[in-house]
Amino acid sequence: MGIKPIGLAILMLGLAGCAVTKVQPLTKTSFAVSTTAAPACGQSGASSVANKVASIEVIKRGGDKFYFEEARSDYRIIEDSLVVQMVGPGHPKYRIAFSAREELGPNWKEIVAKGTPNTCIEE
Repeated sequence: MGIKPIGLAILMLGLAGCAVTKVQPLTKTSFAVSTTAAPACGQSGASSVANKVASIEVIKRGGDKFYFEEARSDYRIIEDSLVVQMVGPGHPKYRIAFSAREELGPNWKEIVAKGTPNTCIEE
């Protein structure tokens, strides 16, 4: 009696580090990111996906600099929630804000083109 196809699919998703992210607009310059990840990802994997999505969304919205107004983690369901605030030149936090392009690295254009990652495994 082997593993049924549906069970095998679920097992493979868990091993592959599946992640699901939702983005909720809050204002013209802020949004919430909520990522739920498979146990194989661990909390750091969920956080990594959430941070990457935040950077991708900032660039898609025409910005670069941002900071986290709020961050929350739920270790029981491996979920990371962030409230992201975009900032422009002249904003008091501009100098200390993260650069979305720097966070994504030199291949940021390709990463943004791919869109929201669905796995915590680095590609």
